[in-house]
Amino acid sequence: MLSIPDRAVAAVFVDGAAAAGITAQNVSGSTQQYIVEGMMGGAAFFDYDGDGDADLYVTDGSTFDGMTRGLKPTNRLYRNDRGTFTDVTVQSGSGDTSWSMGSVVADYDNDGDDDLYVTNYGPNKLYRNRGGSKGFDEVSTQAGVGDGRWGTGCTFGDYDLDGDVDLYVANYIDFSVDYQSTIPCEWKNLEVYCGPRGLLPARDVLYRNDGDGTFVDRTAAMGFDKALYGMGATFADFDDDGWPDLFVANDTTPNLLYHNSSGVFEETALMAGVAYNGEGVIQGCMGVALGDYDNDSLLDIFVANFADEFNTLYRNEGQGFFNDLSFPSHLGSRGQTEVAWGAAFFDYDNDGDRDLFVANGHTYPEADLPEAESSYRMKNLLFENLGEGRFAEVSAESGSGFAIEEVSRGASLADFDGDGDLDLFVLNLNAPPTLLRNETVEDGNNHLFIRTVGTHSNRNGIGTRITIQAGSHRQHAQVLSGGSYLSHHELRVHFGLGRAALVDTVTLRWPSGTMQQLVGIAANQVLTVIEPE
Repeated sequence: MLSIPDRAVAAVFVDGAAAAGITAQNVSGSTQQYIVEGMMGGAAFFDYDGDGDADLYVTDGSTFDGMTRGLKPTNRLYRNDRGTFTDVTVQSGSGDTSWSMGSVVADYDNDGDDDLYVTNYGPNKLYRNRGGSKGFDEVSTQAGVGDGRWGTGCTFGDYDLDGDVDLYVANYIDFSVDYQSTIPCEWKNLEVYCGPRGLLPARDVLYRNDGDGTFVDRTAAMGFDKALYGMGATFADFDDDGWPDLFVANDTTPNLLYHNSSGVFEETALMAGVAYNGEGVIQGCMGVALGDYDNDSLLDIFVANFADEFNTLYRNEGQGFFNDLSFPSHLGSRGQTEVAWGAAFFDYDNDGDRDLFVANGHTYPEADLPEAESSYRMKNLLFENLGEGRFAEVSAESGSGFAIEEVSRGASLADFDGDGDLDLFVLNLNAPPTLLRNETVEDGNNHLFIRTVGTHSNRNGIGTRITIQAGSHRQHAQVLSGGSYLSHHELRVHFGLGRAALVDTVTLRWPSGTMQQLVGIAANQVLTVIEPE
């Protein structure tokens, strides 16, 4: 792995969770005897009360003993009060008491307030936002999206371009405690909990938004009939044809890429080169990061994988094809000893290219035994984008936040403190969370956040393609819902600008097809762009 001993801008991340008021400890099992205990969970940054800053929703798990005795976990909603957080779970009515996995956000009813969807080991929940600080109503039954299987990754996107967002939910395993307890399983000659291999996979589900507050299950009608171990899912337009495609990362089964042609899907992962890694091997895929890391205007895919494999970087070559550049990029040579989960492309130093974060933590507590030659708690990783398609790992010199060792899972991005750079929330199993506050000294680098408001398109503008030009430097991004592992990033799109104090042009292609261009945009602001009527 490349190193950068003489970086002009050194990353500095510190854990600010306790100081910010985020102190609740995660619970996910007591004995780690079942696969459910090792797989949750995630978080979502979103502005639930419309005051302009990123609030935080955090999922929680349980124990089988506690659930049997009627003890219920509680997900938490933290209101952002200018950089510190207040627990508003009770008054907001969003404290799901299921064994939760992940969450995703979108304004599904186009009323101007962001709504929340939560996946669970058990029935999923949809929380409709009443607006302002009024809180939420749980409406999954009325809306028809309370799938009762083991839900994992989920994503909103307007696949039929009718002006409202549809919903895709990945399901993992048809799990039964009684069934799993009868199966002996081993890893490195150590007895461990079973799965996913040997357990029954579950089919995912696609819901079409009917625009009246309800959804219709279109899974079978649209050809989504594969039963695999679903983990991460994200709608995104990979071939730049204006129609959102869908990538699904699956654990120990082939990944899926559904190409969208005028609202009709075709599964193309094998031909596209993303079903397996470049060696033709199935991997234990967990989280997904999407981003144009090489600034060629096409979205690339990074998939976080199990230990003794390698994390995979699929470069988008255009025309529906991808190339595994994990090792040429120097990402594949680091991470093979870790079990990777949450992942995110983000420009941590505002220099104009997207760096990469990866959250790590083993699945088996037995990893601490000497014969495993591993560890249960692991450090997370930060990679700096060097340009020309190469990355260098810089975790060790990136502040005390990267010295933390926990069993990390989901990770979510936002500028929670409003200082112009992106911070990271990381959920840790059976431990307090980590809030990686970005204190990088950016040496004069500038930034721009863009918030999209749809009129003909869905209200959040999810699926909008944004291109900025600042001098000779061009960048591309899309407004995406969901990602990482069981998590959701702030919907405002962030661009690092380097030394540029002015963006020459901002060009938007809305899901409706409307093109819009703004000129002479000043740096260091949150720019709200409303789709032209």
